[in-house]
Amino acid sequence: MPRRRRARKQSPEPREEARSGGLHAQDRTAAHWALDYARRLADRHPPAHRILIQTSMSPTGYFHIGNFRDTVCAHLVHRALARMGRRSAILLSFDDYDPVRESQAARDPELADCGGRPLAERRERAARICRAYLAELRAVGILPAEADDDGRTPPGGDWETHYQYERYRAGAYREIQRRYQRDAERLATLLGKGDGRDLFAVYCLQCGRNTTEIHRLDGHAARYRCLSCGAELTAHDPADVKPSWALDWTLRVAYEGIDCEPAGQDHCSAGSTMDRTRPVYDGYLGSPQPVIVPYGLVRGERGGGKISGSLGGGPFVRDLLAVHPAPLVLWLYARRNCLSDLRLGFGPGPFLGAYDEFDRFVRAVGRDERARILWELLTDEEPGGYATLPRMRSVLGALYAHGSSADAARRHLVALHPGADRALLDERLGHALAWLTEHGRDHYWAPTGDTPAGPAVDLLIEQLRQHTGAGAPRAGRTREDFREIYGALFGTAHGPRLDTLADVFTPALVADALAAYRDRGERPLRARLSGGSDRSRQEALSRAS
Repeated sequence: MPRRRRARKQSPEPREEARSGGLHAQDRTAAHWALDYARRLADRHPPAHRILIQTSMSPTGYFHIGNFRDTVCAHLVHRALARMGRRSAILLSFDDYDPVRESQAARDPELADCGGRPLAERRERAARICRAYLAELRAVGILPAEADDDGRTPPGGDWETHYQYERYRAGAYREIQRRYQRDAERLATLLGKGDGRDLFAVYCLQCGRNTTEIHRLDGHAARYRCLSCGAELTAHDPADVKPSWALDWTLRVAYEGIDCEPAGQDHCSAGSTMDRTRPVYDGYLGSPQPVIVPYGLVRGERGGGKISGSLGGGPFVRDLLAVHPAPLVLWLYARRNCLSDLRLGFGPGPFLGAYDEFDRFVRAVGRDERARILWELLTDEEPGGYATLPRMRSVLGALYAHGSSADAARRHLVALHPGADRALLDERLGHALAWLTEHGRDHYWAPTGDTPAGPAVDLLIEQLRQHTGAGAPRAGRTREDFREIYGALFGTAHGPRLDTLADVFTPALVADALAAYRDRGERPLRARLSGGSDRSRQEALSRAS
């Protein structure tokens, strides 16, 4: 039986209907869009009601930064409700009972011979994908600390994780499934379909595929023929009869008592799932459709296409966390209206622009009401420490000038910004080094090609071998001499001051690096200066993994 009964209402309240005016309408006077949707939910449900917000996705591949927008929307509405004093919870549903597409089975060796079978057929693969996403949600501060690696928490809290393969196979939906099968023709009429049997597919009892056509369907059984193995059998257990996506959604809403769900705008347009299923709620279930939070696409920094796992996967939340603190990652999604498309990237423009805008936002939290509300929707952290930090451009400049030595750059930055929060400064240094290593190397260390080492390199090697003082030995070097020296060290036309390199790496090590290029064509300092194995970078990557 369903664990709780939804309030029965034939249609939204007139005041709510007038205010919402459709899935894409918003109250633009609200301080943030999440507060608007939270207010709709608070108006719809009595004060003692626990409002349940579902975020769901299918583990066809690792979840990318586009999938993440669904969960962030749920998180922000959940926090907006808490800010109103209302009790709510997030239900993360992994749709691992969905079938594997034939094209994916042909492309992914782990899914070979799984076309038409449930995604959970490869249990280790599905678990690995879901656990990776849960680890990212924990790192960004969305998944509660008490959740285990599979996202499971004690009953009655503000987080639940469901795996649909488990729910179906355990018979959680059995009673309502039988009702749906019995009323298949009525449901087909409500959904504008001609045949109720087309709303279901049987996972074949013989081969496990859903490539079946149903010949007879009622509340007790489904007689079918499998187009893959040729079996003609009868499925008596509703767990073997999977409703179509639209019907499956209404079934779970009715059983779980889901009150709100984010959805991409492609699912909210005329004729889409959210539009077509309204008659099922009004004319069959007798309860209002959940409050839908429509959101736009997440696009890369170049081109017009959306981020898509089917196009190769990534980037992932862990990639964002490698170069941004958790509040900034959430802010990237919350700063714009949920209806707007987002463009995220890791190039110098998007990366530095995001930090510049985030720093301005943090400094405004103490004096601007909307900024304060947005910060409270993002996190429970105090914003003050972030407001003390130097700009990311300054951090990158300090690292560049000090040979990518985090310790030297830290001393320089602390001298210029004595009030900077030390722990957050170390974090920003780590993120800067991670970005330099993974994304910014060619921007800061643009290669100029290989040129032979000449007399300027030979002279500097000799001088460094004999040098005992601070910095690098002095000489009347020309611009061409410096191009020759930096070309030997890094393959670039310029670089950090030679004095800095000598202080950071010692004169002997710089001399060895120059000799390595002259004698063998190697540049051992290049990897170290572009982020190599610095401790701060490793700590930043560890926090994001």
